[in-house]
Amino acid sequence: MSAMEVANGFSISGLLDASAQTANRFPVKEIPLDDISEHPGNVAYSMDEEGIARLAESIERDGLTDLPLVRRLQGGGFQMISGHRRMAAFRLLAQRGPSYSKLPCRVIADISDEQALVLLHTANFFTRALTVTERAAATKALGIQVEQMRATDPTVAGMRTEDVKARIVEEMTGRKVSGKTIKREEAMADKVAKLIPEWREVADSGELSAKAIDALERSGEATQRSAFDKWAESPRTKAATTELVASMTASEPAADKRLVSAEKALRRFVANLPKNPSAADSEAIDRIAELARQAANAVSGLTDAHGAR
Repeated sequence: MSAMEVANGFSISGLLDASAQTANRFPVKEIPLDDISEHPGNVAYSMDEEGIARLAESIERDGLTDLPLVRRLQGGGFQMISGHRRMAAFRLLAQRGPSYSKLPCRVIADISDEQALVLLHTANFFTRALTVTERAAATKALGIQVEQMRATDPTVAGMRTEDVKARIVEEMTGRKVSGKTIKREEAMADKVAKLIPEWREVADSGELSAKAIDALERSGEATQRSAFDKWAESPRTKAATTELVASMTASEPAADKRLVSAEKALRRFVANLPKNPSAADSEAIDRIAELARQAANAVSGLTDAHGAR
């Protein structure tokens, strides 16, 4: 099934509008919380307790302003697609009184596991602000859908993976996002994943610039921790944080530019693996691995020799 076919049947913008057609096709139902299971794909997104508590207070004060989306399961019960945080907030409120024991939801029937997964990830682009890591997790998860589309949809032949993902997001949400943006965010998330936990949290809060993330990712754990301890002493603007990180990581010698270029080239290859690697590709990778082994041994030998002096 193509992204367009999925979008025509179950676009997030269509599911969330208030038209009579939508109301008839996707009826609202009050469902006992115990009858709604979480979608396993939601593990990529934050369910922080403080945020859930604030959301519960908002719901208690202002009511539920956006209806969650659930799908009816063939074996009975329902599965959450979009609204896990709202469901968690209702469960918190249900501990205080029975009036929150049921959650009003818009119900979607007769959709496949694949459609549900696509809806889950694209819905988050539409309904809430995501961290860099969450946005990248959402688009990376669409990789399965991309491969399925390549097998059945001739219109995506020759398209880059990130461009197909961008098309899925746009068709499902009505919001434009470029393939370059998706690729950049996924690469940035990979760098954030290499930071110490404290810096990862700062990055996900939006307080780290791309330049600072690059500098920290190239640094060792000890340097990252020293920089964080210094940063934590007093609040700083994003620009000031970038300057601090630059000053504390500049003392680390940079790798040879030729090695940096080679590493970047390999990262690009890994990020966009060909669907059918050739025998020549495998042979080239073997040669690169052997050269890397020789280089590692040579550098190690030189380092040991300098240390012995």
